[in-house]
Amino acid sequence: MPVMLATEAAPPPPVGPRLPRTVMPFIDHGGGHSTHELASLHAASRRLPALLGCAGDDAGASGAGARYWLPMRTLLREEAERLGIGDEGGLWGGVVPHAFVGTKLVSHPCWPGGSGVPAGWRDVPGIEASTLPGWSVFTRADALAACEALLEGGPVRIKSPYARGGNDQTVVDDARAARDWLQSAAAIGVEHGLVVERDLAEAATYGVGSARVGEHAIAYHGTQRTVTDPHGKRVYGGSRLTVFRGDLASLCATLPPGEAREAVCTAMQYDRAVRGAYRVLASRCNYDVIVGHDRDGVRHCGVLEQSWRFGGASMAELLAMERFARDPDLRWVVAETVEAYDRDALPDDAVLVWPGDAESPCKYARVVDDGY
Repeated sequence: MPVMLATEAAPPPPVGPRLPRTVMPFIDHGGGHSTHELASLHAASRRLPALLGCAGDDAGASGAGARYWLPMRTLLREEAERLGIGDEGGLWGGVVPHAFVGTKLVSHPCWPGGSGVPAGWRDVPGIEASTLPGWSVFTRADALAACEALLEGGPVRIKSPYARGGNDQTVVDDARAARDWLQSAAAIGVEHGLVVERDLAEAATYGVGSARVGEHAIAYHGTQRTVTDPHGKRVYGGSRLTVFRGDLASLCATLPPGEAREAVCTAMQYDRAVRGAYRVLASRCNYDVIVGHDRDGVRHCGVLEQSWRFGGASMAELLAMERFARDPDLRWVVAETVEAYDRDALPDDAVLVWPGDAESPCKYARVVDDGY
């Protein structure tokens, strides 16, 4: 079977009634998106119309519900209103009332008595039950105080709430190291927020998520891989997902006791708490959940961050939905996205999203197993 290029591959036939919608990518051109990320977004925008039962990209479409949006980032509520998005059925992604809600900051309460808290902030009731011990801070003084408190139980991770792929963060073992980092150039912009949380000595990270496009709903758990980029840095290299037809509650009910089920249950608890507190609209939810032990052997399971936008695993999610659309009796599939710099030959069933170049990885997606 020949390798399919995403710009050429024909999606499955439309399912259900045809809707008066066209799919529109929404790109923040100041967001510093990489070439392969943009290629993935456009590849998905060409495949989504078949799942929605609409014609495709038509910039001339107008009227309420005429456009279905595919944002590169989580949208603000006022942006969604301007685009005519009234509910989760109008986009594949999420809508939040304040920019900080779409970041790691909402995963922790504010440091007690902390200053510089942004307008609209509220601590999410019960959020500590589904995250690691930690705080969100908005001044260097509060960041240092939070670090000193957490250091009594072991190393502490300090990270930018806006970074992706493990960038812009550090682990400190004592107060002096924390103070030095907070006084360095790496901490510039602290007034926009930092996350300070327990660092785990031994851990595994799960990707847990759900997505809905039209009448097609999936939920999944999976793992990520890392690869070495041309500069010798370890970076995101793709995700392999076990995808079920239905929602997260249905997925949780199918899993046996164990870490995967615990990760899914924790993501569900986090989802209810944060989306309820801030009235988040989201048709695509992805949560990184870490399970492991800290320095003293205390076990933790918590959400590290959320994603209510098109992401690295989204092409695998789309291929899974297409597979379910073709076979109404199918209950689960295994699908993956791969980002690789080694330029090895692609699997025969790969849907090529981006061929790669000197700076960007080759990216493809495929269904690995269809549950039979």
